[in-house]
Amino acid sequence: MELRTLKTFVSVATHRNFSAAARELHTVQPSISRQIADLEDELGVRLLWRNTREVRVTAPGEALLEEAQRMLALEAHARKRVAMAASGQTGTLRIGYMSSACASFVPGLMRDFAASHPEVSLSLHEMTAQQQLDAFERDEIDIGLSRPLPIEQRDTLTALSVYEDVLMAVVPEGHRLAHRKRLALSELEHEDFVLFQRGQATGLFDQIISACGDAGFSPRIQRQPALMQTLLSEVAAGLGVAIAPGCIRRLQCDGCRFISLRPALGAVPLELHYPTTPGRPVIEAFVALIEERLPAIRQQMA
Repeated sequence: MELRTLKTFVSVATHRNFSAAARELHTVQPSISRQIADLEDELGVRLLWRNTREVRVTAPGEALLEEAQRMLALEAHARKRVAMAASGQTGTLRIGYMSSACASFVPGLMRDFAASHPEVSLSLHEMTAQQQLDAFERDEIDIGLSRPLPIEQRDTLTALSVYEDVLMAVVPEGHRLAHRKRLALSELEHEDFVLFQRGQATGLFDQIISACGDAGFSPRIQRQPALMQTLLSEVAAGLGVAIAPGCIRRLQCDGCRFISLRPALGAVPLELHYPTTPGRPVIEAFVALIEERLPAIRQQMA
């Protein structure tokens, strides 16, 4: 039984009229009659009883009508699901993000994406830069919000610049420099340092070490926490000073003072990463939303 033939049978059985079915299906009555006759021959039963005045559905016809309507509904549902998948309206989207860098705008993005794509299953995972790279390797995330990609990842992942942050000095309240609005990196030469763990953000760590070298000293690193919140807690406890992206001011930072560095140490970009291989409409839909919101995000994070 072909779906086209079943659709013809359902139309005739519903209207109880061959001419009405022909009009609905945009064909001619002889074609309708031929399809019904072929279907009855195939099944070996009479589906419709008709004379010049009326058409009745037989008991076998009633049974087929119920099943045919179910099959046609499934076909319509399948077509809808395929169309939704092709336009990014259904599927799954797993997002890795650095909360310290984008917690202020990610909830709004997720809310708006969920509202416009209610059939997409969303999951959000807080991850460091390195954890995101590892998750991409294991196909555990589809989107990442992180620091610039290492050279070896640039062929497999596409990067979109979201905004640029700046590095700032972070000192405890009561520190001799806490009252300053800006300072030179060289003024921290004799301090103990709390730096974010290199294994979790290699590019950021190396950028800071290189800047210290340019300022004429090698930092005396005492602690290397794996979380930015821990870094702030250790600075607030007086265990050292830090150089970190200014965005972490949005975390719990009581007891810390953020001070601008002059000259600036260079930008700290946040990027959106996703697989270079095309064919994932749901990813493309989220990327399109990010692109649409970039001006607002950059203004918010300025």
